[in-house]
Amino acid sequence: MARPAASPAARIKLLQSALPKAQALRSKVLTREPMAELLGVNWKILKRWCDEVPGFEESGAFERGAQGIGYEFKPAPTVRFLIKHFESVRGRQVEQARRLRKAIAGSALDDLPDDMSPREIIEGVRAASVVREEQQAQGFLLRADTAAAVIEQTFNRMLQAGMQAGREQDPTGQWPPEYAEMWRSAIDNLILAQGRAGEEALKALRGGNLQSGTA
Repeated sequence: MARPAASPAARIKLLQSALPKAQALRSKVLTREPMAELLGVNWKILKRWCDEVPGFEESGAFERGAQGIGYEFKPAPTVRFLIKHFESVRGRQVEQARRLRKAIAGSALDDLPDDMSPREIIEGVRAASVVREEQQAQGFLLRADTAAAVIEQTFNRMLQAGMQAGREQDPTGQWPPEYAEMWRSAIDNLILAQGRAGEEALKALRGGNLQSGTA
């Protein structure tokens, strides 16, 4: 089984440690094997970077010899370019991981490191699910009386907001009685519909497992 590729963070750390050595060589040119050794990789990996890393060859950090052999590298420019490249790769991975974490669990995993791999994120989600299931098994569920109080407070605020909107539309109370009654009826119907939707949403979020009475 092939060994997994080193992470961008590991590559950056290795390259940063190689930079002082490369700078000490000043204008000296290295062939492929010494350059690979300086970077802490083998020639196969360095060759792949030469072939695949965008802009590497165009940067002038190295030159290919005739028929793809006889490579010559400028040590410091090579190391600096690769550091910049892997920092860019790491930045993209961090952003992808952040979006994936958000898509999977919203804000539940905000405390996890930004540079976690997708596999690590999924493992974190599984661990959080296990903890949540254990808490539910131990009775750490939302009590029905607490939920009812929260819902009632929310509905009251919604009703007050609706009536306030009515007062703002008719601040002097000049609406004809039939219009005022129509407005109050519309507001009442809206609040009732929102209330039913809220109760159904709460039950769905809790899996229908609201506890009754005291815990």
